Amino acid sequence: MSLTPSTRSQTEQQAPTKKAFLNSINHFRGIAIIFIVMAHCYRPAGWQVETLSDKTWFNLMMNGTVFFVFISGFLFHHVFSHRWDYKKYMKNKTKFVFLPYLLLSLPWIIWHITAGTNPLMHLNYTELTDPIQIASWYVITGRTLTAYWYIPMGMMLFALSPWVMHLLRNHRLMHYALPLLIIAMVIHRPESNLNAIQSLVYFLPVYLFGVWSSEHRDRLFPFIEKYWLVMLLAAIALAFGQAHYFGAGVLNKQAFDLTVPDLMLPQKLLLTLVLLALLNKIEHINIKPLQKLAEVSFAIYFIHPWLTTPWWMLYGSPDLFNLQGQGNVITTLLVTLAVIAISYAIAVTVKALFKQRSRYLIGW
Repeated sequence: MSLTPSTRSQTEQQAPTKKAFLNSINHFRGIAIIFIVMAHCYRPAGWQVETLSDKTWFNLMMNGTVFFVFISGFLFHHVFSHRWDYKKYMKNKTKFVFLPYLLLSLPWIIWHITAGTNPLMHLNYTELTDPIQIASWYVITGRTLTAYWYIPMGMMLFALSPWVMHLLRNHRLMHYALPLLIIAMVIHRPESNLNAIQSLVYFLPVYLFGVWSSEHRDRLFPFIEKYWLVMLLAAIALAFGQAHYFGAGVLNKQAFDLTVPDLMLPQKLLLTLVLLALLNKIEHINIKPLQKLAEVSFAIYFIHPWLTTPWWMLYGSPDLFNLQGQGNVITTLLVTLAVIAISYAIAVTVKALFKQRSRYLIGW
């Protein structure tokens, strides 16, 4: 049956359009995983972060999770919103995010409960004694390995996607993102990253801003390309201001303890826009190393804590290379690249052995 012009027009409007592949966002994914791994490599790199300049560099380096969450929100709009299927979306997230998390956490949960550190790690945070309850605590908090705290928070973020779609359809993303940003700057990230709900409240405005940025990309990108240098200087000023007045790194605390504002969150959002602006200028260029890192980024996320965590949990010291007190941002970058290279090699090996089933194990 042939379609009339009016019917054809209606069909074209209803059919989801395929979104263009964005080199800039893919390159950004590669950069984001470098920042995330770097945050876990400064101790084995011997960087003690004592001077004001060190603290400023450190503040610019830390909390790269903001990049990851922003990209997740951006891709949610760019890839999924036009073909929205909540059941399929959550099914895939469970299979390819939560299942690898459980499988890779299991050996460490058993170790924490049986042999573990002295004292056993969970005894520092909870009075639970039943092994099943303790195992559940490790799953809920992600305390099994460094960086695994992100998955319990991430799964809650994915579960909120119908609400995000509601805000998107009603053009109310920024109505919630801006007040939530202020709240996030007050509550900070949780102590030891144990409270997934507090982490969710902290990162939710970043996710919403990512969704909004994709929706308004045609207007946002020309703006940030014009003002990226101003935003970069503002980000450096925030990093310096935090270093001078508040100290270095993420100022984790309990949600309702009133303390200094979190300057790292707006700083990282500014750096997000700076990186987007610079990467968009070279949208037409395919940077193969960053493309490869982007492709394997989630596998590197899952694998790298197996390399960065054991040398302080098993040996009681992160000073793997005898660099304590002699390191700096350069040694940290070198150790980071080494950890990424090893993680990448492991991911490729697992992929070769398990083929498509490797997604259930390492998310790739």
